Amino acid sequence: MNGGPDGAGHRVAVREIREAAFRAVVAAGASSGEAATAADLVVLGEVLDGTGVRALADELDRVPQGRHPVSCSGDTLVVLHDPAGRGPLLLGPQAADLAAAGRHPVLLPGAWTPPVEWILVSAAARTRTPLLATRIRADGSPGACALATADSTVHRADHPGAFEPGAFGGPHDGPAADTTGPRMAVPPGEGVLLSRWNGAARTPDLLAGLTPARTPARQHERFATALTHGLRVAPEPWATVYAASRRYLVPEHR
Repeated sequence: MNGGPDGAGHRVAVREIREAAFRAVVAAGASSGEAATAADLVVLGEVLDGTGVRALADELDRVPQGRHPVSCSGDTLVVLHDPAGRGPLLLGPQAADLAAAGRHPVLLPGAWTPPVEWILVSAAARTRTPLLATRIRADGSPGACALATADSTVHRADHPGAFEPGAFGGPHDGPAADTTGPRMAVPPGEGVLLSRWNGAARTPDLLAGLTPARTPARQHERFATALTHGLRVAPEPWATVYAASRRYLVPEHR
């Protein structure tokens, strides 16, 4: 690495951010595969919102030491159970890939945070599958949502009915809700429901008049600028991530 905490607050190369994130996650106890995916999300979050490094700094103490498999339950709704308590940077990509590959929505436990949209953008680009994320409140009622189409364009709405009126909880490829906000039969606790979006064939009609919150062109522009000029990272979270990365492959002293 070329930089360190003394350089935090100044521009840092995209490559260095990704490398520091990867090493920090591995050093914290995750597998190299999990770390690589999480590092990509950190870079994406830093490019899009300037908060990817902060999200990782907040999540590092939730990285499980050793192998702690995630289990699933449910038939029409897949609920993830993670005894290790992974955060969205580690657990989110798994949930999104499962949702993209299957016919049933997947519940990612935890509050709605900025990484939700990064997960959507990344998964939609990787799988070429339109994905819908819906906030599920503790009482089982749906809230705000975000939709990423196959080209990673992101739309936001106050309720999923903006994209698929009246279909929440039914047998379909993706969940939706009408404006009255029907509740899930068995409230699973606060989480984010990820699912395939079943309105792709009617995209022009369903999304007409909605201004995208994120567009591929704007994302590409941000990445091009970041690759040329680097990214200005917040000092404290960068210092945390960088310090954690220094423990990569360093043997413990007993």
